[in-house]
Order: sequence, then structure tokens, then C-alpha cells
Amino acid sequence: MKNHISLLFIFITVLRVFSQNSFEYTFTKYPSCCYSAFESDNYEYVVGYKKSDSIGYNAFIMRFTDGNDLVIKEIIKQDTNTSFYFGINKENGVNLIVGKKNEQLYICIMNEQLDILNEYYYSIIPEGYQSIYLYDMIIDHDDNIVLAGHFEDNEPGDVHSLVLIKLNQEGELIEINNLVSIWYSGYEWGEIMSLQDASGYYYFGGGSFDWIKIDSNFQFVTGNSFYPNFIGTNVTSKYLPNGNIAFVGMQSDLNIFYDITLNITTADLQWIYDSVLVEPGRQSPAIFKGMDYIDPENIWVVAFNDWIAPTGTEIYKFYIFDSEFNVKGSKYYGGDNDYTFTYLKATNDGGCVVSGMIRREVGSLSRGGIIIKVMPEDILTSDDEKVFTDFKDVLVYPNPFTDKILLTSDRNDLIFNLFNSQGQLVYQGAITERIMNEINVGNLSKGIYIYSISNATGRAIDGGKLIKK
Repeated sequence: MKNHISLLFIFITVLRVFSQNSFEYTFTKYPSCCYSAFESDNYEYVVGYKKSDSIGYNAFIMRFTDGNDLVIKEIIKQDTNTSFYFGINKENGVNLIVGKKNEQLYICIMNEQLDILNEYYYSIIPEGYQSIYLYDMIIDHDDNIVLAGHFEDNEPGDVHSLVLIKLNQEGELIEINNLVSIWYSGYEWGEIMSLQDASGYYYFGGGSFDWIKIDSNFQFVTGNSFYPNFIGTNVTSKYLPNGNIAFVGMQSDLNIFYDITLNITTADLQWIYDSVLVEPGRQSPAIFKGMDYIDPENIWVVAFNDWIAPTGTEIYKFYIFDSEFNVKGSKYYGGDNDYTFTYLKATNDGGCVVSGMIRREVGSLSRGGIIIKVMPEDILTSDDEKVFTDFKDVLVYPNPFTDKILLTSDRNDLIFNLFNSQGQLVYQGAITERIMNEINVGNLSKGIYIYSISNATGRAIDGGKLIKK
């Protein structure tokens, strides 16, 4: 038996504190993924995995309250891969973390000081399969932990598999079942939900069947598609206070080009509301959970480009909706890297934490981890009010630029002004809202330029420095 070693350390590459309660951490020293988030009364947590110094990956858990007190614990087991996927904080203040040790299901019990109190390992992969992947976790009406994912066979994608696992809150295995069908599987873009009457579960977005119903013993009951309606992929579902179900996903058909879909159904899946957020390019909600709320009148959604950015840089966007999916506010972010988001967690202070991955360096597909904390006041600002400069009403990129400058904004009646280093105006033009504005500046000399954004009254609301290379 190999010795267990746990190490408390910091491997932060970049910390940006945007405001009193808003910040961003990036971790690019090692390939890594910040997989999901949860919180306790005292802390917020993110779990994931990182490349080890030797072979394979090590699980980690991060604990923080603001931009100044991040603590990370890495789980190192000699000659062994470990990874953390999901976690909860129980009523007694103890954390239960779900992950893998090699291809075993790994349950780690920790206190809030990140001391390991207990560990469980379960060998659950049946004959004919080689790996297990976990993509969702919920707490059901009996306070049991339910995991959804799939078993992978030796030829990936050859055998459909929806694996469902039930644990009690002590981490003990209660039940497991592997449902095999040509109509559904445990894909990363699927979502499990406990039925309101506690009789079982819905599973959404897992294949040709948009939804299936499963009883409390993990047996298939029924299923079908929503056609002619669609919930898309990378689905997140959540009950609203009135008992209806809200969905966020990414849909593509003849009229929708990889855009965010917002849907509401009754509890028995009768269609009520269908809308699309049309934006330039592709946009997807966070892969495992892209919508969440504490207050149903402040529903958080994050959208990112899920395609590999040819330029190496992309924008992303936060939305806040009311309970009828009316947009209350939105902000563009990014433009300086390529982002992949996996999980959005609404927090008790009214904000949200988003976890995922970020390109480690230009020209590389290798990813590091990223955590972003955002508060409502960062999004719900008036036209001329800005909380801090990193969150733009107008996104201007790339920087440095070569022959084109791109601008994106939700606002109308804005003017873009570009000045050379001698203060001479070299370009001025209107910004069209909600599309990608492209400015051809190939005729400009290399060097430093200053831009300003002004509104209809002539007031400058934004500005900065751009470099042409």
C-alpha cells in the first residue's frame, strides 16, 4: 500500500482583485482544471486536478473568502492519479469531496481546515469498460448524493452508458446502476435533477432522448424528445419557486448558430417559454453547470465560446435574469485569452463563482485553471457607471493588434476614437450594438495608440492604450 501524502501549498500565477468582493485567480504554471465550486457558511471552495511534478495528475481543493486568502491543498499519492470533481459542505461543517483515484471512485472527507478525516475507495467499473467519468452531482430529497456520468469502454463512444451512483452523506455507497441504451448516455453536457415528489429523477440532454425519467432505484421509466422544441447541449436545469423548471443550454439549427437558449417548462415538462440570446460567434453556458441562483430574481448565467479560438483570445459574458428570464444586466469580459468554463455556483452573498480553464500560453492548447468571483454590482450598473476597468461596457481587442481592432458592446450611441502617440485623431466611428464591430487599421504605423469611448452626450466612458505590432 502506497503512503498517502497531502501537501498545503500555493501555485498561483496571477491574482487580479477587481473590487472589494470580485477577483480572478489564474493557475498556469501546471496544466490544470478548476472543475466545480461549492460553499460553506465560512468559505467558498473550488475542486479540480493539476499535472503532477512526476507522472499523471493530483487532485486539489481551494478555499477562499476574497481575493487575499486563497489556500490550496494538493492530494499526492505516490504513483497514482487523483482528481476531484464535486463537493458539498455538510451541516456539521465537514466537506465531502467526490473524485477518482486511478479508476476507482474516491470519496474524501475533510474539515474546513482541509485536514483529511476519512477516505473511501470503490472499484465500480464493470467488465467490458475501462474508465469512469463523472459530470454531475446533486443532493436528492432524501439528502443522498447522486452522481451521473458514464463508463467508457476500450473503444471510446462504442457503448452507450449512463451510470448513476448514490452515496449517503457519510460517503458510503448505497446504490449504482449502469443504464445502456441507444437513445441516451451520460454525456458531459447532460444534467440530472431530482423529481419534486421524490419518486425519482429526470436526466436531460443525454442523447436522442432530450429527457428520461428514472425511478428512485435508478431504473428507466420513460423518455422522449422535446421536438419541435430544443433544450440544446451543455444543459443546466433548476426548479423555479413556482414549481416550473428553467433550462439554459446551447442550441444550433437552421436559424440559431450556437447560441444560448433559455427555456421554461412545467414540472411535467410542458413547454411554457422559449428564447434565444443571439450574439456574434458561438456561445455556450458553462459545461457542467451554466446557471444558478440563490435569489430567483437574480439568476446567473455565464456564456463563453466553446470552440478553439483561432486568435488565441476570446470574449465571454455574464448575465443576470429575473425569474421569467428577462435580462436585468450583462457584461462582456475577456478578450485577452481563450476561456473554457465548467461550473457556475451562485453564492450566498448574492454573487457567483465560475471555475474552468484558460490557455497557458499563446499558440498552445495546454490549459491552466481559472476562478472568477463576480458580484451583482459588477453587472447591474447604469449606462455611465463602471465599477472597475477590467469589466468593460465596451470590449476592445486584441491587444496588441495588427491590421484590425474588434469592438463589442450591448450599448447604443457610442463612438470609438483612436489617437496616435502625438494626440492626433487617426480614426473615429460609431459602434453598432450587439454585433462584432471590425475596424481596419492596417494603414497605421506600428506603435502605441490611445483610444476613448464616448456616449451620445460626448462624455468619455472608457479608454485605454493599444499597441500595434
